[in-house]
Amino acid sequence: MKYKKYYDLIKEQAEIFDKTQNCKIGQTWDYHLLPVIKNALMLADKYGADKDIVEVSAIFHDYADLLDFANRENHHILGAELAEGVLMQDGFSQDFIDKVKRCILNHRASVVREKFSIEEICVADADAMSHLDSVVELICWRAYLGEDIQTCNDFVKTKIKKSYAKMSPQIKEMMRDKYESIMSILL
Repeated sequence: MKYKKYYDLIKEQAEIFDKTQNCKIGQTWDYHLLPVIKNALMLADKYGADKDIVEVSAIFHDYADLLDFANRENHHILGAELAEGVLMQDGFSQDFIDKVKRCILNHRASVVREKFSIEEICVADADAMSHLDSVVELICWRAYLGEDIQTCNDFVKTKIKKSYAKMSPQIKEMMRDKYESIMSILL
């Protein structure tokens, strides 16, 4: 595995995060982070994107969240900065680092920004797809935090709506049935 060092770093941090969120250890890695990476690489193949940029961006896309969830609102900005520091230390070119940073900056559904590269689209779509693919994980996560059913439902419904809205037209079409099914069962 080419980026094993980064996989290990993020997986370890995800385990620490799960403890802070009262989740089963491995939940964040198994049901969000790893699916984002896999989906991003699948989309990179499909669209002919730079797989290295996509993979590294997907690995680091929620890094700041894992370190300190209190910074959730700015995790895309902080995550880009954190990834830059790690990649600079490991000798990556500034061009590569800048492309990774743009992918991380533009992956969020609640902060919709124009995407200028296919790599940015791959990472953002992969993130959104994982939310629809693992909607039960979102529900469980919020329940582990002690939220009541309505609060949990409202969070998940908003998250799914935002995720679907940020998808590229091709992925939105591919995920439409799943989106409609999920929305039909939420309160």
